[in-house]
Amino acid sequence: MKHGHFAWVDLSALDLGKAESFYSKVLGWQVNAGADGYHTGITGGNPVAGLFDMPEFFRKINMPSFWMSYIRVESVDQVVAIAKEKGGKVELVDEHAIGRIALIRDPAGAGFTCIEGGPTRPSGTPSQGQYIRSELFVSDLGVVQGFYEALFGWVFKADATNADRYLINSQGETVSAVQVVSNEIKGNKEYWGVLFGVNHIENVKKQVVSSGGSVVYDYQISGNAVSQVTDSQGGNFYLIELGKGSGREAASPAKHANPFKWRSFLGLIAVYCAVLLEADWVWGVLFLFWVIPDLKSGVTYFIEPVNRRNEPILYWLIMGTWLVLSAFLLLGPLLN
Repeated sequence: MKHGHFAWVDLSALDLGKAESFYSKVLGWQVNAGADGYHTGITGGNPVAGLFDMPEFFRKINMPSFWMSYIRVESVDQVVAIAKEKGGKVELVDEHAIGRIALIRDPAGAGFTCIEGGPTRPSGTPSQGQYIRSELFVSDLGVVQGFYEALFGWVFKADATNADRYLINSQGETVSAVQVVSNEIKGNKEYWGVLFGVNHIENVKKQVVSSGGSVVYDYQISGNAVSQVTDSQGGNFYLIELGKGSGREAASPAKHANPFKWRSFLGLIAVYCAVLLEADWVWGVLFLFWVIPDLKSGVTYFIEPVNRRNEPILYWLIMGTWLVLSAFLLLGPLLN
């Protein structure tokens, strides 16, 4: 692995046992216990990610479980010096169970870890449950671009097919990508997202929900379906369906496979009918159609996204409101 290339990922879990159970079910991992409480997820006979109990420092600040991306460097000390000079924040420099590391935050607050030595992710064609790559989700690339250029020598190239996406090249290879997205989609934090490959994304999304997680957002990259999801302890990660453009290269996003939104058109027609015909029961049906998908995904939208895992009281208050209104509008005519 070269300087500036992604080498590894691991999960800092609130409950290690629950995390192992979740990812074994969702991604098909076998989890092996290692030294110093550092466990390893394995698929296809290859180690793909680490898992360990969250340190007390993060528990005290009420962090949910979180994934960390590791970037290979030639010298941790040299990178630390550059990061400080360029406006980054060095949280930790230590000897980790997997090598010498430095936990760093870029000027916008996105955290990552630099590592000397340590494990190397599998090469070759990715398979179910493997770590594919990490991508940076930010509100403004200009705030952090110079920082990463100085730190790793990365070259940022605008994606010709999407004005809000940039590919990251390192020593002639595409190693990652940046997505410039609104806070409505990514929340108010900047972060490195971790993508895992799956063969049938819809089946895996169902397994995520049935295992206590949630589906946050769906989109596409080069024709491959991608879903932002959370695990059963709030840990955010991404699924990408394996296929064309889903390998370790950071491919550019394609247009949506089904641009005609027929459900939205039917919804608009129903609204017109409800208003023109004064048919209040139609509103009751619409409320039900809004509630059912949100109950499945664990995320609703009322002025802003509301996640069942992170804001349970507000989420259920909104869901309850729609259900009560639906019942009132549908049953009202029958009772009169």
